[in-house]
Amino acid sequence: MATTRFSPFELLLLKSRNQTDTAALLLLTWVAASKGSLSETDRQRLADMSASMRHGHDCQAILDIGARQDLDAVQLAAEVLQKDRWGTQASPFLRQAIEIAVTEGKLAAATNHILRFLADLLGTSPPQFAQLYLEVIGKPFESPEDPSREAYWQAREHARQQQRSQSEQRQREQQSHHRQRHSQEGTGGSRQGSGRPHGDKTLRALAILGLDAGATRSEIKKAYRRLAQTHHPDRFFALGERDVASASMRFQKSRKPTNT
Repeated sequence: MATTRFSPFELLLLKSRNQTDTAALLLLTWVAASKGSLSETDRQRLADMSASMRHGHDCQAILDIGARQDLDAVQLAAEVLQKDRWGTQASPFLRQAIEIAVTEGKLAAATNHILRFLADLLGTSPPQFAQLYLEVIGKPFESPEDPSREAYWQAREHARQQQRSQSEQRQREQQSHHRQRHSQEGTGGSRQGSGRPHGDKTLRALAILGLDAGATRSEIKKAYRRLAQTHHPDRFFALGERDVASASMRFQKSRKPTNT
């Protein structure tokens, strides 16, 4: 004797106190999962919706099946729901589907198609559903993008080109900014005191070289070389240790401006 094997969703329907509510919850989960994945926020919203339903079992099992987007379960749920929520009775369910479909005011293309399928399944005309969507979301129900149309790919290519152009423009502006900054730093650094006041130590050091506060680095180096040649200790070696020590002190003083 052959045994009949039921799918997980079929078993849930058999145990359900209200099969229509079980089917509705699975289809709502399918709508949420069509956005890419079933987020924790959507799980909580579905759990809140489930609390007002009469299926009588833990909603987690239904959410798990819906999250997998089991098309056999979806087809069976659609058949069950269609029997009891046709026509005017479809509005409460479709409102819930719209609420769970929209995230931060945005509706994904895949979810858009699913909403249209559910509206058609339950005998709600496109104008009626568009009005219902406007009442729930406060925005018009727009047509989904059609990848089979040439205009769809032209628009995507145009958007990519704009992004590429903007990125290249930003890179050029950054490079120009860096060049200007380096140029300003180079100009500002050509004079010892450019852009900042001299301290007392710097002024005293420049005075040793016989220079004023506006001396350039080139002038400082020339004056240092001149003093270094004059006071280098090697030139006083033959005159004795005292003269060498005195020359060494003057030589060290002449080096301070270059280190300041």
